[in-house]
Amino acid sequence: MKNVALLGSGFIAGVHMEGWKRIPGANVVAFYEVVPEKAKLFQEKYSIPHYSSFPHLLQEQLIDLVDICLPTFLHREYTVQAAHAGKHVFCEKPMALTVEDAVAMKNACQLNGVELMIGHALRFWGEYVKAKELVSQGKIGKVLSIDAHRLSVAPTWSVISWILQQNLSGGAALDLHIHDLDFMNWICGKPDEVFARGVQSTNGAWDHAQTSVRYSDGAIANVEGGWMMKGGFPFTMGYRILGTEGVIEWEFRAGVNIEQRGAANPVVVYRDGQEKEEINAQSDDAYYLELKYFYECLENHRPIELATADHGITAVRVAVAARESMEKRTVVRL
Repeated sequence: MKNVALLGSGFIAGVHMEGWKRIPGANVVAFYEVVPEKAKLFQEKYSIPHYSSFPHLLQEQLIDLVDICLPTFLHREYTVQAAHAGKHVFCEKPMALTVEDAVAMKNACQLNGVELMIGHALRFWGEYVKAKELVSQGKIGKVLSIDAHRLSVAPTWSVISWILQQNLSGGAALDLHIHDLDFMNWICGKPDEVFARGVQSTNGAWDHAQTSVRYSDGAIANVEGGWMMKGGFPFTMGYRILGTEGVIEWEFRAGVNIEQRGAANPVVVYRDGQEKEEINAQSDDAYYLELKYFYECLENHRPIELATADHGITAVRVAVAARESMEKRTVVRL
């Protein structure tokens, strides 16, 4: 059994709370939140102690691990605090606003002998896991190119709209785009260079991006992502992977804020001379699965191999390079 402190009480904290409730032995004993209205609603729903001071929470509660669901600009600060207190850390994506901050988070955890995992949920999302399996099995031969997209209307759930302020969230080019950039890294390996073009929203954030990444093995990835869609445009994501012997394709459309993430289309595989293959790759909720994986790694003293700190750092490195490329209108070599 392990005691969990949940930091934050927003949308994703609620998703995580529902996940923790399903994991035998995981006990969320307290949560941290500085906004009284949000704290009140969360406490009424889950009936767990609330703290407006993280140090006081650590002093008064016996904690084994911390789940950080705070705004991105706070990730480094609270990861370092938790690490120095000897607590394992699960931190939502993006890992940090800068590569420097991400590296500092990893170093703090290593220095204090605690584990750190980053919430790159696509590594647990059934259709993305199936794509990785099919590629690893050689189902489509050598990967030549990947196209992916993730599009939505502007998020409205953040307090003081921090998510829409580039200095606090990194903008869609970091916060939303990073899902697919990490997926590309998972499939293709080491990124070598990045070229991107983007559209800035009225507040100056790069909130729609088209990014091309070249990998050391020659594969190229093209990713479109942003939250500048209008009206009732549904949350949309998908991918197409071209290999020397076939193609894997998947498309998904949900509610405005991924509420309908349990319903999706099949993964489709196309190969010359064969009928197309449709695979139902739906799995359990990815947010639950990533927390379950983290918890079981801790319980069984297994190394974390998925969504590691290094994976988080590389994803931030590529996202930051994409933003630099948009600003300077040039290729950025990693």
